[in-house]
Amino acid sequence: MEGKKKDWFRWVGPGLLVLFLDRLVKWLHLWMTVLPEKVGVDLQFGFFPGAVDKAQKIVQNTGMAFGLFQGNTGTILMVSIILLIGCFFLLRGMRPSGLAPIALSMILGGATGNMIDRLLYGYVLDMFPFFNWFVFNVADVGVVAGAILCGWSLLFRPQDWSKKEK
Repeated sequence: MEGKKKDWFRWVGPGLLVLFLDRLVKWLHLWMTVLPEKVGVDLQFGFFPGAVDKAQKIVQNTGMAFGLFQGNTGTILMVSIILLIGCFFLLRGMRPSGLAPIALSMILGGATGNMIDRLLYGYVLDMFPFFNWFVFNVADVGVVAGAILCGWSLLFRPQDWSKKEK
């Protein structure tokens, strides 16, 4: 039974953590930047001195990474769902172990966070600028970190990607 809990945590835990942190950070950011403008409430707290003044405004990303396919939310949602289903079928014949489930879980958690945004708002909420080059969110960090971990695992730990025995 202990092994099943460990497997469950590797498959589900990282993705749920990425999803939870993504939703929490987006909610806090909206609460600190958008709500005061709409309701006229001053959110200057002693433990957040100047936080509202320093907070970046939300970037409404209607595209994908690097702003590709702007304004095609429906198409992006369909492509995302097709890719997720495709990944499921590709992994059906595999028995990922080691770092692979963690990487895949992080990617899935981030992708889910951004899909929730697309469904709720019609765009993804981005709020962290990176050297004035692009703006990202916690879900994006999960996807990128998971993809890097996935690539590292494929290159240096190919045993993590073994095929299922028939």
